[in-house]
Amino acid sequence: TARAARDRVLDRMTGAGTLQGPEAQAALFDPVPAQRRDFPALAPHLSDRARALDPLTTRHHLTLDAGLQSRLETLARNALRDLPPSVSLAMLVADHQTGALLGAVGSASYASGDAHQGYVDMTQALRSPGSTLKPLIYAMGFDRGLAHPQTLIADRPVAFGRYAPQNFDGQFRGEVTIAEALRQSLNIPVVLLLDEIGPAHLMSAMRQSGMRPALPGDQPGLAVGLGGVGVSLMDLTRL
Repeated sequence: TARAARDRVLDRMTGAGTLQGPEAQAALFDPVPAQRRDFPALAPHLSDRARALDPLTTRHHLTLDAGLQSRLETLARNALRDLPPSVSLAMLVADHQTGALLGAVGSASYASGDAHQGYVDMTQALRSPGSTLKPLIYAMGFDRGLAHPQTLIADRPVAFGRYAPQNFDGQFRGEVTIAEALRQSLNIPVVLLLDEIGPAHLMSAMRQSGMRPALPGDQPGLAVGLGGVGVSLMDLTRL
């Protein structure tokens, strides 16, 4: 019978240490469901990672918000519904005060569709951070007394040897405040400031925050400030 099968599973779980005796005894008195229930599988990539990091632990305590996690997974599936199968995405939501991870989506198709692609946790994949390092660079400039939000900085054509950064629209705005340069995500001002700070110091700050940046070469250049370095989304949340 279904009840006997359920009880055998409980007995095996108790023997394996997955359930404690009192929990198993209490479960024996639960009614057997009359129909199949959906098996919860929220945050499968993060769950796999937790088990891989500590395989001997029978119960892993994470900081995820179950409701938020469910909404993120639905959002991910809907976002890719009409896009080519080769397109992937990843999402992380963290508490900016505590750093606690509240939601994590490694892909939109775990255990469905392409058996290989869906199992890949894209929160761990190395990607260019684009402009997301700009706030860190400006903060480092503030800490060093090189600038403050209202400092004027040049947004004009400039070259550092063979490297000549450009803004996203190819335009130049002359002198702007650093606050305005950040709001408009201008490239030239942040590279000018990074030249004073030093790319090696930026890399050091990233590593001190827990990131594991990957460089295409041995020495970091100014392009690091505009995303010329590989970082994972998981690492990026540590900033």
